[in-house]
Amino acid sequence: MHKRIAALAATILFITTSSAQSDPSPNREWDRARAIAFALENNADLRAARLSIDLAESRLARTGIRSNPSVNIEYSSDFLFNDEGEHTLGVGFSQKFPLANRLKLAKAVSRVDIAKAKAEVRIQEIAIAQSINEIALELQVNDTRRASLGRLLSKSEEIASFIQSRVSFGEYSQLEANQATLEARSLAQEINQLSDERNHLVHALEPLLGLKAEKEMSFVEVKEIDLSDDSLRYDDSIFDRHPEFQLATLEAHSAEAEIALAESENWEDVTARIFWENERSVDEPNGLGTDRFIGVGLSIPLPLRKKGDLRVREQRIARDQSHRKAAAIKLRVQHEIEHARHEMEDLRKSIHSYRKEVIELAEQQLEETQAAHQKGLVSFVTLMDVQRQLLEIEHKHLDTLESFAQARQKLEIALLKSPGLSQ
Repeated sequence: MHKRIAALAATILFITTSSAQSDPSPNREWDRARAIAFALENNADLRAARLSIDLAESRLARTGIRSNPSVNIEYSSDFLFNDEGEHTLGVGFSQKFPLANRLKLAKAVSRVDIAKAKAEVRIQEIAIAQSINEIALELQVNDTRRASLGRLLSKSEEIASFIQSRVSFGEYSQLEANQATLEARSLAQEINQLSDERNHLVHALEPLLGLKAEKEMSFVEVKEIDLSDDSLRYDDSIFDRHPEFQLATLEAHSAEAEIALAESENWEDVTARIFWENERSVDEPNGLGTDRFIGVGLSIPLPLRKKGDLRVREQRIARDQSHRKAAAIKLRVQHEIEHARHEMEDLRKSIHSYRKEVIELAEQQLEETQAAHQKGLVSFVTLMDVQRQLLEIEHKHLDTLESFAQARQKLEIALLKSPGLSQ
């Protein structure tokens, strides 16, 4: 009874602990690094994928085990022929012994399979991290756009309020006041649409993190896109931990191990036998007599047909293919890093130049036009045109910022330096 209570308590504790780990407080605010680190522990697909490692380890445990010995029983009699009472009874044990270290070589193949399973899981982990990175980037761009539109909305509401306050004095018509209000409300509606899109993006993160459908989560707002790349430096050591490159290298090692195993299969098992035999036979003129024997036997197969040679040829091709695949992956990754870095450098220059030469001038132009409009020096239509021009310039600037952030994300993934992705 006490054992049952203890087992039940342990089960409840385990379930509670697991729930606490996989279901954090809904009020917790997530950022990119936290989301990736949590997903690597709790994503449902990753949990299932990690069982492939356990499966490979289980295969290793049963690989390389010598076959069980056999019991041999033999009996013969002359009862259908002379029926003189002659018979023979033999009991023996036999054991097969593999040659050429076949069992050890089979274990070597299984050990490489474990390493390959780990590399495949790592590839899936990076894919999950990349999916979270993409959503986090969309959230960041969304926040940046809403912040920019918020600044424009503040100016637009200021203009609309000023014009509305002057309608009663006859300085502006109600039509102009309504147009200014409409411009402000259009910006507000665009901000609301971006807020809805942000909520949808946050919900898209939940299954990647392994959260339950009813959970609500919030994601930290980042209104500035980082233009630096000080931590994103290339190092050849990246290929010591790059899972795609490592998997291709492991496939070459696996082929080498399979070659050695296939060559060992040209030598089949040697069978050793020990036996006891009791023989009852007629020996003239003494009649029936009994003879007993103990002996050993050895069966050595001749390697006339080398069945492993065909598999050796196949595995050599697989090995060469894996080496070429590893070289191709290395070249691709190097080009991805170089391309992303060049793209970032070009876009960074464009962003700095655009901010200094276009945006600052457009903002100054709007302020001066607004001041001139209040003094009656420019028309309402001119003021609205300048405001729309600034909005269009801001949108183009945000598109360039988004392209830079995407290039930075490509570089982070290529260098395996995404926040929250353990090295």
